[in-house]
Amino acid sequence: MNQDVQLFASTVTAVFLEASPFLLLGALLSSLVEAYLPQDRIEKYLPKSRLLGLLFALMAGMLIPTCECGVVSIVRRFLRKGIPPHVAITYMLSAPVINPLVLASTYIAFRGDMAMVLARVFVVALCASCMGLMLSGIKPILLLREGKTLSALVDGEHRHGGPVNPDHALHACFHMAHGCACGCETQKSPGLIEVLAHTAAEFLEMGKYLVLGALAVGFFKVLLSQDLLLPFEDNVFLAIGAMMLLAVLLSICSEADAFVAASFSSFPKVAQLSFMTLGPMVDLKLIVMYSAVFHKRLALALMVVPTVLVYVLSFLFGMVVE
Repeated sequence: MNQDVQLFASTVTAVFLEASPFLLLGALLSSLVEAYLPQDRIEKYLPKSRLLGLLFALMAGMLIPTCECGVVSIVRRFLRKGIPPHVAITYMLSAPVINPLVLASTYIAFRGDMAMVLARVFVVALCASCMGLMLSGIKPILLLREGKTLSALVDGEHRHGGPVNPDHALHACFHMAHGCACGCETQKSPGLIEVLAHTAAEFLEMGKYLVLGALAVGFFKVLLSQDLLLPFEDNVFLAIGAMMLLAVLLSICSEADAFVAASFSSFPKVAQLSFMTLGPMVDLKLIVMYSAVFHKRLALALMVVPTVLVYVLSFLFGMVVE
């Protein structure tokens, strides 16, 4: 029993210490976006074409690399700024994998196997693009939990018999969502102190969800034995599912998950691929963050759609390779 407690404590501590620097970086980038990127400037540089917008989002991770632990904060700020969902959500799902550090770690972990690197990029890019296209055309603020305010304003006007003015309601909703995590208003000329204050507030707000996710990982780490996975090695259907489940439960950051996947050398490569592609999009800490930040329907879609697509694409990749 004492060993289980030690394993639980060490796992929770390791997950938090591994993820917190990236969460802090994400909070800092989020604060810089809020402070120095006006909405009109963002809209000016975004591609007008939906297809080019998706390509831009897929490649943005090469310019703004971030772990999945910090990207949720950045994307929440993007959506509050009015960035189209097909760009913001595609970036959120793809950036933790399609960035120089993760591509290099995958290449090293699999000893120069470029097929695994390219397969990982392809699966993640396709899943991210599908999610982005599904959300295309939706007002960005409505994807966030505070977006419920818009519906409440519109419903209130219906109940009072007044005319519904969606533009006015949307403006009010944006105004309510404009403040940073500490609830203050962004100044016109923010300085270093204001940026750091916003960063600290954002980090503390999202940090509590990271702690909850780390506790869940520690709990399952105690209950899960690697021996339980051995019967699934010879069945590709079960192997893919087992490795996907392991990716969700272990919640390893994308910078390190390739080395863990490669250590399961007795499993088919397609199962290793499913581990590396699902984990950066869906794991325990992300599930907690999705539920806290996004509308419940979007949070559910972010858990279900990538899971189904990763399973199908991993199996199809296995058929092509074999």
